[in-house]
Amino acid sequence: MPSRLCFLLLFLATAGAASAASTALATDKPIVNFRVPEFTPEGNRAWLVRGSEARYMSESQVDVKELSLSVFTGQPDGKVETLILSPSAELRIGDLIARGHDSIRVINDHFEATGVEWVYAHKEKKVSIARNVHVVLHTQLKDILK
Repeated sequence: MPSRLCFLLLFLATAGAASAASTALATDKPIVNFRVPEFTPEGNRAWLVRGSEARYMSESQVDVKELSLSVFTGQPDGKVETLILSPSAELRIGDLIARGHDSIRVINDHFEATGVEWVYAHKEKKVSIARNVHVVLHTQLKDILK
């Protein structure tokens, strides 16, 4: 019985691969209301990208409408470290960079920042905002006037 099960699984996998190879993917239609999670090697959440629409532009670029990027601490508690929101963004897949010309809102426990013309580098966890930057600090600054 186990050899028949292995044969059936192998047959189904081969048939599925052949079917997928002959199926053309349409890249002119958007993916609507998507969410893509990423996990650490330990199985904890690393980040979650959501949007109302994603369009495949090339092998290295996806354009997103209503971007919501949740960056987690990577710890078992699943706590969100930073939330990034923008009406539109360009995601560069290979180097994990998001960028946009529209507005951005970056929220975490210590500050909230807004502006336009931005870049987020996920490997460095760094956000750069070029224009109309507004930052509100949610932390106490002791002895700043001394």
